Amino acid sequence: MAEKMGEVYEAYDMEVQGIGRGRGAIILMTDKGIRQVAALNGTDERLLQEKQFKDSIYEKGFCYIDRVVPNSDEELVTCDRYGNPFVCREYFQGRECSASNIRDLEKAVINLAQFHKAGRELYEDEGSREYDKMPGNLDRKLRELRRIRNFVSRRNKKNDFEIQYIRAFDYFYRQADRCLKLFEENFKCNEKWIGYCHGSYNYHSVMFCDGYIATTNFDRFHVGYQLVDLYQFMRKAMEKNRYDIEMAWDILSAYSQIRHLDKEDYEFIYLMYSFPEKFWKISNRYMNSRKSYISPVLMEKLQKVIEDDQEKLKILSEINDTYGLHKLTN
Repeated sequence: MAEKMGEVYEAYDMEVQGIGRGRGAIILMTDKGIRQVAALNGTDERLLQEKQFKDSIYEKGFCYIDRVVPNSDEELVTCDRYGNPFVCREYFQGRECSASNIRDLEKAVINLAQFHKAGRELYEDEGSREYDKMPGNLDRKLRELRRIRNFVSRRNKKNDFEIQYIRAFDYFYRQADRCLKLFEENFKCNEKWIGYCHGSYNYHSVMFCDGYIATTNFDRFHVGYQLVDLYQFMRKAMEKNRYDIEMAWDILSAYSQIRHLDKEDYEFIYLMYSFPEKFWKISNRYMNSRKSYISPVLMEKLQKVIEDDQEKLKILSEINDTYGLHKLTN
């Protein structure tokens, strides 16, 4: 393995001084700084788009990101002797954001707001493009839930997971259907929130380094409605912290210091949060797994979603009462 990867490292203009392991990647200490080498995840075209996007957002002043590093031949992909493609990116030395530390989460969400500012500016520079998609793809997710329910219902011999899933389905489907209807009735696209999104911004994407915060894992970057990033970050934080409402307020307040949130923005977050995202994720994971063996972990996740639902409803009630979103609950 070391010899095989050595050939990959030699393709780059750098001297390797130390090697470590990261999350699904190899971390190199080099004379040019820290580098991450990982298997190519996606297409060459998408990788080129990633490089162009990151170089552009860097020029906007959002500098501490894992930019793609070309090899000595100016190629973005380097293959080992077996033809396996690898990508080298700039990386950082620091610690990952703590999911349970509110100070970390506040700094991380301020960093997100700063990225959104740069992402909005970059979008404007590239020229306005029509954006008419449903934020969060809620319409597509609702269709997928119906297809999955039909698939499970037709199975003659259901396992324990499928039995529990069917029992819970109608309750969560009603939540999803109501959420989509409320979106169609109340959502008005605000142009200021259209811009580049991270796509999967959470505590794994944020590193606290010496004097700065680095942002990584841009695999799902895209042009979209930036408040979806904020909603996803808050949702993950709530799941990890037993739905601590005070933490939710701190996160939203910190973001609003950089990019002000109006009542309509809180309405958007309320609507996004009312969608049973975790139930949809479990449904999707089930459909992409072997039906002959369902992991006990999937059953545990389903049970946890059911158990946590009342805590999630409390968060929604608090948001509603605080910001007077009564038209969404009538």
